[in-house]
Parts: sequence; C-alpha cells; structure tokens
Amino acid sequence: MSKAILLSIHPKWAKKIYSGEKTVEWRKNIPNELFWGMTVYLYETSPVSLVTGYFVLDNPVMVDMNEKPGWLEQIMIRNGCVTEDDLRKYQGKSERIFGWTMRYREKFDTPKTLAAFGLVRPPQSWQYVEEI
Repeated sequence: MSKAILLSIHPKWAKKIYSGEKTVEWRKNIPNELFWGMTVYLYETSPVSLVTGYFVLDNPVMVDMNEKPGWLEQIMIRNGCVTEDDLRKYQGKSERIFGWTMRYREKFDTPKTLAAFGLVRPPQSWQYVEEI
C-alpha cells in the first residue's frame, strides 16, 4: 500500500474543495515525506465526522505573508478562498505557511469512517495513513 495523508477540515471548506472553488489548502506545515501526486483524504469535522473524499496533491508552495505577496501568491490566496489579512493572522509568528495545491478532487458516494483507516480519532491537523 502507498502512504497517503488524512487531513481534518471544516465542512464549509470541504464543500468549496469539492465544488472546485477552493484549489489551495493553507497549512502551517507540510509533511516531510511529501510527494506530488500523493492522495490527501478529507476528514470533515463535526457535524459530519466522516472521511468524505480526497484530493491529489499537486505542487505545494511555501509563502511568507510577512512579505508583500507577489502575483503567484495573490492567485494562491484567492484560490484558497481567504484574504491576505486572514493568512497573515494564521501565519502569526511562524516563518512561513504552505499552500497545498490540488490537481484533482473527488467526493465519495459513500463517506468512510475513521475505522476504515485504522483510526479511532481524527488528526488535529493531518497525519499519514495507508491509501485505501
């Protein structure tokens, strides 16, 4: 089996991902063992509390919001459905944040439980899992 990522995400953001409106997910860190084309499963937090689908990681980009965003960063901010101010607040004292870009996304017809991934509780942010 291949390694994948299980990402906790609020339902409102998952909905935007599945619709194609949101094509960048912002996080303060990125996995050490990160490979383009890696599957990222989406665990929707309460009230859904299920793994509802996935996206395929395309090209993660590192951004420092303490500097003036260039044209690429401005596009990524817009595609992440957030404002520059919100990202600056999110970055806080961190050196940088990461935009996880998506090549493909799909919502499952039948959502999966955490047990399908051998888990009893969701990750705080993300964790490695086996691809199913």
